[in-house]
Amino acid sequence: MAGELEGRVAIVTGAGSGMGRATALMFAGDGAAVAIADVNDEGGEQTAAQIEDLGGESLFVHTDVSSEQEVVNAVAETAARFGRLDSMVAAAGISYANYVEGDDDTDPFLHPEAGVSLNKPTEQWQKVIDVNLTGVMLCAREAARQMVNEGHGGTIVNFASILSYNPSPTLMDYCVSKAGVVMLTRCFAVEFGPHGIRVNAVAPGPIETPMLERVSRASGGRGQGGHLPLQRTARPEEVAEAVLFFTSDRSSYVTGKTLGVDGGTNTI
Repeated sequence: MAGELEGRVAIVTGAGSGMGRATALMFAGDGAAVAIADVNDEGGEQTAAQIEDLGGESLFVHTDVSSEQEVVNAVAETAARFGRLDSMVAAAGISYANYVEGDDDTDPFLHPEAGVSLNKPTEQWQKVIDVNLTGVMLCAREAARQMVNEGHGGTIVNFASILSYNPSPTLMDYCVSKAGVVMLTRCFAVEFGPHGIRVNAVAPGPIETPMLERVSRASGGRGQGGHLPLQRTARPEEVAEAVLFFTSDRSSYVTGKTLGVDGGTNTI
């Protein structure tokens, strides 16, 4: 398994499914050793096993990205296993507080009234912010600390969203958290740049993931990208290609940018 990332080591959070898994598999196919960091033990172990079946090197570390100690542990275990850290991809995220549990009663796609701020308990807002924004901050910061200590620079790619720019009346906490990721990416790019660490983000649109399946179920199959210029949803691998670009040397003079992988969402 040889490619642009040959000899490099990456951590991909949220790699137990969806875009995180697609990214981890693509990185491994390009030669990287990949640590899978996820709260989804079954999915994370499956991704690691897929990489190893392809002849790659992988490690699964159970990681709740909203826990500082678990993020610290994930970085430490990765560096201990593979000897270095070159890249962090912060793909883990939730659309609402009980997303991981699959609680339909608080699912804003199934029950829009549960998503509006007037009806939402503060702890549900805080959970989304903790995972989607603070979790990204923790992953980027701890990865950067490791990279600075190793002295060779590196790359960080964060996951924002098209809802970083488009407000939703039922996903206010999600929108705010993802808008924060865009600014966090810019701030870290300025701070980490002198250490040779580039920080960028992707902002996916409608992607064929478990999250989109819930949206489709709630809307009776609508919202499948037909209203977009490209008139379709995207495969997770199409987002992974953008992440690979930001991680590889092809983007060696690019930092602080957020790239929409959204089928033209913000052009109409």
